[in-house]
Amino acid sequence: MFGPRDARVRGWFMLDSYLPTFFLTVIYLLSIWLGNKYMKNRPALSLRGTLTLYNLGITLLSAYMLVELILSSWGGGYNLQCQNLDSAGDADVRVAAVLWWYYFSKLVEFLDTIFFVLRKKTSQITFLHVYHHASMFNIWWCVLNWIPCGQSFFGPTLNSFIHILMYSYYGLSVFPSMHKYLWWKKYLTQAQLVQFLLTITHTLSAVVKPCGFPFGCLIFQSSYMMTLVILFLNFYFQTYRKKPVKKDTKQPAVEKEVRNGLSRAHLAAANGMMDKKAQ
Repeated sequence: MFGPRDARVRGWFMLDSYLPTFFLTVIYLLSIWLGNKYMKNRPALSLRGTLTLYNLGITLLSAYMLVELILSSWGGGYNLQCQNLDSAGDADVRVAAVLWWYYFSKLVEFLDTIFFVLRKKTSQITFLHVYHHASMFNIWWCVLNWIPCGQSFFGPTLNSFIHILMYSYYGLSVFPSMHKYLWWKKYLTQAQLVQFLLTITHTLSAVVKPCGFPFGCLIFQSSYMMTLVILFLNFYFQTYRKKPVKKDTKQPAVEKEVRNGLSRAHLAAANGMMDKKAQ
């Protein structure tokens, strides 16, 4: 459907056949369903040590990809508005090598969901979460096979930066003593939305000023990123919008006790005095 694959990535691990990517995605989805069933009547696991190492590992991998993408695209003289697939020579292969790690990181990030299952954080296993994880892994298999460099470098560069922030946040959140310093979760979601919008803008800039990058891939990427914008906006408003404060319709007990400025006890005492006078 997309034409011949890029020969420069032939033989790279997991790229020659789509089957490994497809079956690993199926296993991921089944693990969520079966894992929730398995954990239903079992206590949640802490996994503090495992999560600390995992989040540190993803943060370091993201930092490597960010630095390497900046250096390789800069060294190859990449055009920010539109960059084709074959004009930068060795720099294109260097970018493709980093993007393979980006593709592989999407497989590793399946563990995000598995850890949610084991910790019984089912409220965080939303449609957005599963859709984003499953689709990114499969889409980037296609990207690596047909458009492994050029204009494809920009989104992963931004995403690697966002992931440094995001997995640092996740790593710190494992420790209860750090929760008071994690007031910036809302702004992290805002940064993710800005990332999507910038990626869409960068992608469409190659439509306005073509440079030989496949037009269909640009439209597909823009459309996919719009689905993420819509889903993340829905998440943002559901999570952070201020909910109206419910007014207490019940009359406070103190108010019920008061009649015309006098308390019930005072009225009772007054009635007692009146009764004595009448006697």
